[in-house]
Amino acid sequence: MAEGAWMVRKVSLGIGCLALAILPLTAQAAAIGYNLQLTVPVFCSVRHQPTGSGIVDHGAISLGTFREYCNAPGGYEVVVNYAPGSLRGATLIAGSDVVVLNGSGQAVLSHTTGPRVRERIIAAIPGENGFDTDRLDIQILPI
Repeated sequence: MAEGAWMVRKVSLGIGCLALAILPLTAQAAAIGYNLQLTVPVFCSVRHQPTGSGIVDHGAISLGTFREYCNAPGGYEVVVNYAPGSLRGATLIAGSDVVVLNGSGQAVLSHTTGPRVRERIIAAIPGENGFDTDRLDIQILPI
């Protein structure tokens, strides 16, 4: 019997020590954490796809489609650059956005307030001088 009592005390002592050893680890595990921070660079792109020309609607001539992508949190502008002094009075139409060019060489086609991916049809209605340049460049500028 003395041997049995000794064994019970030994097991009780072992369980008690194990509980005391685990308790601080459990408390520490709750206090330990990870702070993970990632930085995603701003990336914007536009890709034009010519789809043949033809009259779309009301004399507008199809210039194809373009796909715009920009992850800028503050949004972005779609800007059209063309030869200064040309395309005066021409109208560009991209989806629901419309801009009449004044010959300055640059115009804001649309403004977006957050990140976005979309594809739009682009068309143009010539001004009184027709299409008097072969340069029309679309770019995205993050805000």
